Amino acid sequence: MSADAQALAAAFAGGPRVEKLADPPGTVEEAYDLQDAVRAHIGRPIVGWKLAQTTPGAQAAAGITAPTVSPLLEGMIVPQETVFGENRFNAPEVEAEIVLETAEDITGPLEGDRLLGAIAQIRLAIEVADTRYVDKPAVGVHSVIADMNSCGALVVGQPLDLGELSAAADGDVVMRLGDGGLVPALKKEMRPKPIEVLAFLSRFATARGHTIPAGTLITTGTHTAPTRSGPGMIAAEFAAAGKVTARLGAPRP
Repeated sequence: MSADAQALAAAFAGGPRVEKLADPPGTVEEAYDLQDAVRAHIGRPIVGWKLAQTTPGAQAAAGITAPTVSPLLEGMIVPQETVFGENRFNAPEVEAEIVLETAEDITGPLEGDRLLGAIAQIRLAIEVADTRYVDKPAVGVHSVIADMNSCGALVVGQPLDLGELSAAADGDVVMRLGDGGLVPALKKEMRPKPIEVLAFLSRFATARGHTIPAGTLITTGTHTAPTRSGPGMIAAEFAAAGKVTARLGAPRP
């Protein structure tokens, strides 16, 4: 495990991509153990959380039964209009997402009215997913979890009132790619329910021994199909709530 953690951490820092793991995790629990080891080698503090496969359809397609999770590390959350330089990413895929900002420390599982009380505000966001593998589809979901769940960067917009969550989550959304192409919103039944995602994360974090401090940003899953983007301006446009933009440079060859 140590050699695999070192290889993924080195690739995370811009080193050679990993063809395959020497000892790939065989279960979800082993995947998170390896992810923790990768994070320890990277050595940056946790500043947020990413959840993916947050709908039953996405989980079924991946052969799992729950969302996948990774911490977002210092330097991975950036403001809207960020310009990413060349060679920042290997194979960037962009997604339109909604981020929750916590109003209080989360120290245990949340349910019912406590879920809304734990949210201070929301933000629109672009997740730039990335991989440290040569061939991500070939390695399987457990190895992807170990690779910081394909975290690349999270571009966040200005804070919005919690009352705008339903309109943003249920309204029309489009993801604009670097070449000007458009990715439409997923069907409503395929889009995440942010409050349910927060409930799951509160259980996951408790089980893994994490406290989620007040002010933490949590991205809750994509509202558009993850799509590879070339260089140029990208934008997540939520018709009912606004948009967030960034600019991608050319990826690593």
